[in-house]
Amino acid sequence: MSRGSHRWTRISGRSRAAVAVAAAGVVGLVTVGVSNAGPVTMNNHTPPPADASQPAHAAAGKADHRSADHEVLAEINRARAADHLPPLTVTRGLTRSATKHNHLMGSGCGMSHQCPGEPSLGDRVTAAGVHWMAVGENIGEMPSGPRAGQIASAAVGLTKAMLAEKPPNDGHRKNILSRSFRHVGIAVHRSANGTVWLTQDFSN
Repeated sequence: MSRGSHRWTRISGRSRAAVAVAAAGVVGLVTVGVSNAGPVTMNNHTPPPADASQPAHAAAGKADHRSADHEVLAEINRARAADHLPPLTVTRGLTRSATKHNHLMGSGCGMSHQCPGEPSLGDRVTAAGVHWMAVGENIGEMPSGPRAGQIASAAVGLTKAMLAEKPPNDGHRKNILSRSFRHVGIAVHRSANGTVWLTQDFSN
């Protein structure tokens, strides 16, 4: 049985509101100007394997985590296509923001949208060189084996869990399927204790 909680924060303009609900795994979200989702954690849960038929986004020999990033992007864009939405494109600034935050979470901060000493999401994305009117973030964690396929399966499984959310507790899903967002940065990192950390940063 899956256990955990979903947390999400919505920031419209400069106001903040937070809601917590019970759910499978641990999921959080943050949104600035639009809806924003946070961490997803799945314990004692085996995610569905990544679809082997998806288009190859990474050349052979790329780092395992880069391959996982591309598999997550493919999963996101499949869901958007099914909802008649344009695909998200990866930007360097959002990828820098997501990667730095993901490593902070895996280095001891844990599941949080703002680690100690770290700027808020909006300031973090701006510092990475992103010009935005709306930003959002989904984060998650899940135990995984060390092989590339296991890491990718965990990251894709977390993304599928976000997409499987049901209203009104579907902040992560709303981020992924937002009509406001056009760009994304994705980071996947497996820490020494065997936990896969996932951060998805979005912007218009």
